[in-house]
Amino acid sequence: MVGDPAEFAAGEEFLLGRAATNLPLLVALSAQGHSGRKLRAPLFGWWTGPEGMVGGAFVRPPFGPLLLGDMPTRAAAALPGHLDGGFGGVPHAWEGRSDLAEAFGSACPGKPVGHRARLHRLETLRSCPPPEGFARPATPSDHDLLDRWYQAVTRGHGTIGAVASRLAAGDLHLWETGGRVVAVAGHGPRFGSAVRLGPTYTAYEHRGRGYATALVAAVTSSLLADGVADVVHVTTPANPAAYRCLGFRAVADYVTYSRFP
Repeated sequence: MVGDPAEFAAGEEFLLGRAATNLPLLVALSAQGHSGRKLRAPLFGWWTGPEGMVGGAFVRPPFGPLLLGDMPTRAAAALPGHLDGGFGGVPHAWEGRSDLAEAFGSACPGKPVGHRARLHRLETLRSCPPPEGFARPATPSDHDLLDRWYQAVTRGHGTIGAVASRLAAGDLHLWETGGRVVAVAGHGPRFGSAVRLGPTYTAYEHRGRGYATALVAAVTSSLLADGVADVVHVTTPANPAAYRCLGFRAVADYVTYSRFP
């Protein structure tokens, strides 16, 4: 276990090799030093199997829950004992694949909190009959509309400047039909071979017409053309079939646990 991401080479290499299912940890690693806030020291660790190869990793960011990456369940169950011996102690909250979060909790009782998430991964991109309209990149002239949508999605808790930063990154695309923008779909940065889609949003009055599906197909096709091998997106378990027609399949469920009510 180390406190400097620069020393986390073995663990980071492992995470990049399985980027599609470890994106939250890779995002946390990339964000180190950019928060501008004085918070607790981060912690990075990995698990090495009997053969001497790295077979698991975790990241405890400066804020938020400890993030459990891919690892054997026995490693997740043993991790609280290692943390309790130092390194800031056992965390108040942890997040990971359901079986790993439960294994961690077997030695550190807690209960699920918040919403569960389901990770979907593209197998082979399939085409669906597109609705009328076309996909195009978002531009600064779309800022005000996208900001209103972003605030609607986050229920007024959106970060100031979030839309501007996404526009600057060039990762937002829109579906336009009849001279009106009706949906948005974006994607995060690439880590290893993987990219996560999001956000996606369709204006309420235009839902149910396939605009978001067509836009996700266009964005996904562009990512594949740029050499991305793994395209993933996240839904809630209540919406398990999202974009199945495009070739996305559920991979695993993830959950956050807390030691306190």
